[in-house]
Amino acid sequence: MCHILLIDDMQPVRHAIAATLRKAGHDVVEADDGNKGLEIAASRQFDLVITDIMMPASDGTDVVFELKTKTAAPKVIAMSGGGAGIPADNALQLSSTQADAVLKKPFTNDVLIETVSELTSY
Repeated sequence: MCHILLIDDMQPVRHAIAATLRKAGHDVVEADDGNKGLEIAASRQFDLVITDIMMPASDGTDVVFELKTKTAAPKVIAMSGGGAGIPADNALQLSSTQADAVLKKPFTNDVLIETVSELTSY
């Protein structure tokens, strides 16, 4: 079982991803924006953080860079479907320099579980 922090501002997307991860046997904590995600990450140890990139308040790029400054940094998956005229590839470009993996939305449950397994050996 992997301890995962999932950060996404879109509740239906977040719940769907969390359900897929839980069904695969993982422990998932959810946050609806980058600031809350970073607060939670500071209070607990996670094996993996999955974060959306385009969010209000603190976006996923901020999350990725902040997490990677930690000594015992968790693995990080950055994900985006783009938005506001910004294609997903552009949204993920900066984060991909620090994230351990990137997922372009929409992705399949199989791709999600495979990526989690590759990064965590769970």
